[in-house]
Amino acid sequence: MPRPQPCKLQWLNDGEDMIVNQQVNVKFSTGNYEDSVLCDIVPMKVCHILLGRPWLFERKTTQHGHTNEITFTHKDRNFVVHPLTPSQMVEDNANEK
Repeated sequence: MPRPQPCKLQWLNDGEDMIVNQQVNVKFSTGNYEDSVLCDIVPMKVCHILLGRPWLFERKTTQHGHTNEITFTHKDRNFVVHPLTPSQMVEDNANEK
């Protein structure tokens, strides 16, 4: 869908301005947690969702620096997002190819 207010993005493309003018609502899940997030569309050579400050703020998350976990409550349920283990990262990277 069209982005209501197109914006310029500079850091992603080696200093060249890129106009961001499209968005998509993406449903995703991790463990028992299911949600959707409105994402800007930009050309990248990855297939990950980058959850940034808007998602962290809207979900009232708590980031635990020592364990690298994120905790939050969604629809009256508590969730903990754990970082991937080294073996999970290897498996995840192998599945992308």
